[in-house]
Amino acid sequence: MTRPLPLLTLLAACSGNVGDPLTLPPTSGGAGTTLAAPLRATFEPVDDVLQATCGTLDCHGQLGRNLRLYGGRGLRLAPKDNPADDPTTPEEYDHSYWSIIGLEPETMSDVVREHGQNPERLTLVRKARELEHHKGGKLFVAGDERDRCLTSWLAGAVDLTSCKIGKELIRPVAP
Repeated sequence: MTRPLPLLTLLAACSGNVGDPLTLPPTSGGAGTTLAAPLRATFEPVDDVLQATCGTLDCHGQLGRNLRLYGGRGLRLAPKDNPADDPTTPEEYDHSYWSIIGLEPETMSDVVREHGQNPERLTLVRKARELEHHKGGKLFVAGDERDRCLTSWLAGAVDLTSCKIGKELIRPVAP
């Protein structure tokens, strides 16, 4: 059984390789492990959807969460930035990207290498679809615009139309 790696280890191993395969340092004298990750270059429309559904200040747009989403609808990197009006900065997209791929790097790698097959292996997908208990309730339905946006990114070909529609949809209200 592999242990999840701390995000800082992942960041240190991957700096400068955004969107490239991620090579992690060896853990006990052996060779490092190479992990796959979805491209950072195609992440912004996906993050816009996640911010609209998950990144508000009462959810993953706060420091106390293991998944933190930064941007124009919640948690900001710069104290002067308004969480309601200012656009998401490139640095905020970077932080959200690393937060997402750092949650379950080995599982993420498996999903990406298999071109998005069985994305529900990821806690991110299971919770958004409420296949696993999620305080925020069901935010995505398998195959809807939001879900297609996220899963297409995991598969390596972002469905920009789904992302555009998905970020404009009204956030579902938890029961």
